[in-house]
Amino acid sequence: MPTIPYPLALIQLWIANPALPWSNPVWQYVTHVLGEPWAYDHGEDATALAKYHGVTGWTVGKAQAVEAFINNCKMAKEPAEHYGLKRRDNDHEGRCLWNTWVKTSWAKWNINKLVDDIFEDSGCAPHNVMARLNCKTADDFPTMEAAQVKQIVSIKLADVLFGDDAFTDGSFLVAPIMMFVGAVLVSTWGRYRKTIKRQVNSIDKKTREVEDQWLVITAANAKPTMAGIRTYLKKLETLVALLSMFKDQETIKNLDARREQVNAMLAATKKDPAKAELIAS
Repeated sequence: MPTIPYPLALIQLWIANPALPWSNPVWQYVTHVLGEPWAYDHGEDATALAKYHGVTGWTVGKAQAVEAFINNCKMAKEPAEHYGLKRRDNDHEGRCLWNTWVKTSWAKWNINKLVDDIFEDSGCAPHNVMARLNCKTADDFPTMEAAQVKQIVSIKLADVLFGDDAFTDGSFLVAPIMMFVGAVLVSTWGRYRKTIKRQVNSIDKKTREVEDQWLVITAANAKPTMAGIRTYLKKLETLVALLSMFKDQETIKNLDARREQVNAMLAATKKDPAKAELIAS
């Protein structure tokens, strides 16, 4: 499933069922938006404040531009194509207003945190998946399907965002909600993949720094100072914290032994700098 921008996913959900999401009480509770955000009082001047100006910042004129854009997406043969149109058309203002508002609001709604909490509580957080599948590098990070997390998380996320309206015949998701939740999960998994890659690169970099500095403070005739030992210990702690996220117990065990040795060096340096040299060797 390709990544679908959240502004488009919300339009597609509304097209599939105009009562979703804006009339859904659970979604309203999550977002604090109590109706279609582009709503306005007809007959009002374009410069007047729109109905939900408090959450959108739109005037009636801007709300009308968004409404026209949303409706034109609905009427288009391919809504996604009209949404993503690059050239400047009559919907340019409404498109820009909608994209900016959703992207800004998504962060305010804390939906990413809701999703992350569900992944974590379900044992499906990316580091748990890496450990379960014995993935050693960022390139090993699996697809969502291979990780077998989509079904588990989808049901819980749909419930958190939409409550009973998300389901039909018990625990089966209604089609529009399934598509919307799927879009959110695909985007989230892509975010996780980038995070894992960044963290793995950081581990590689910090491992090199730790080993290089260890060679310096344990070199022949080295006279490690308290400041130097503390700097090394801080880098070591940072590395261990990162490795703990990936549940790399074997490496952590080796570094713990190193940490004990460094702490001993630090304690010795406080009493007699010469003793630190002996412990390091």
